[in-house]
Amino acid sequence: MNVKFYISTLLILCFCCHALQAQDDDFDFDSFEAADDSKIKQFCNNKVTNLSPTRLVGLSYDFIGPFNMETDPVTNPDRVLETHPMNFNQGARFDANFPLLSKSSIIINATASYWESRYNGSNEVGEGSFAERLTDNELRTAAAGLLIFKPLNEKHFLVFQAEAALNGNYNFSTINPNFERLKYSATAIFGWKFNDDTNFGVGLTRTYRGGNLLHIPVMLYNKTFNQNWGTELLLPARGDMRYNFSTQSILKFGYELEGQSYLIQTPDAADGSIFMNQDLELRKSEIRFRLNYDKSITDFIWFNVQGGVRIAYRYDLDAGAAPSEPTLLRNDVGLPFYFRFGINLMSP
Repeated sequence: MNVKFYISTLLILCFCCHALQAQDDDFDFDSFEAADDSKIKQFCNNKVTNLSPTRLVGLSYDFIGPFNMETDPVTNPDRVLETHPMNFNQGARFDANFPLLSKSSIIINATASYWESRYNGSNEVGEGSFAERLTDNELRTAAAGLLIFKPLNEKHFLVFQAEAALNGNYNFSTINPNFERLKYSATAIFGWKFNDDTNFGVGLTRTYRGGNLLHIPVMLYNKTFNQNWGTELLLPARGDMRYNFSTQSILKFGYELEGQSYLIQTPDAADGSIFMNQDLELRKSEIRFRLNYDKSITDFIWFNVQGGVRIAYRYDLDAGAAPSEPTLLRNDVGLPFYFRFGINLMSP
């Protein structure tokens, strides 16, 4: 992506954000835009004092530093561990969160995202290896979904999330997306709004953040302790301690669990290669420990920068989409540093 693309995209996003103002996993509780407080008489709202502002549209660049990919062909009785040096891993990310309906009795948002992950291998990457396959065709994720916040009364609320994602190494030319392999995730939470400084919720989620499909409990906890300190948790997906320098300058430190299951297609694979199987799935999951800083440039344009280390929880290539399918390759991708910077259009 060139500079003209980023500038053009940012101008379009600014126009969209202005239009939105004139009108009024992955799951993010603070992505809801609160309804007009003056209209709220018997329903709780979704806000907590000093909570991170609502992001409407975001464009960012993600970079992961050098690492070695150590590959173990576990199904081969004569297996030999291979090491493939990778120079870096980088890609653009686009996220959008559009209010569809904002009333005191219900808030409905539409969400959309597009992520790409491009791998750059060194000259020492083995020919025909999985590392070479990643270098030839980057990983992509395109997703769309809905978020619903439904207050029940002044103290209780429900949150629902549903999303469909298309994940794979498709490139729109030699490898096309396979819409039969959409991945579906969902979350349901029952919560309590204790006061303007605290809300809490528990529920269940269907998620691919662990690489495989998981059905696990989820806990929401947002708490502001004073004018500077607070916490924002949606466990196990992420957790942050928050420090507010001001309402327009926020530092957070914590972690985020990122993951998906990617369809890997290799139409040019040689006979006898494991890549001849067109049903392969990369179970990719990583934990990012990070510092995250948000700074307001104008009322609705914010700059974000974050950095830390990436720990691979899982990076395995399986023989098929079903969780019961055997693992063909286990990959260790080390402990590289990462950083991300971007521009976000926030609700003022």
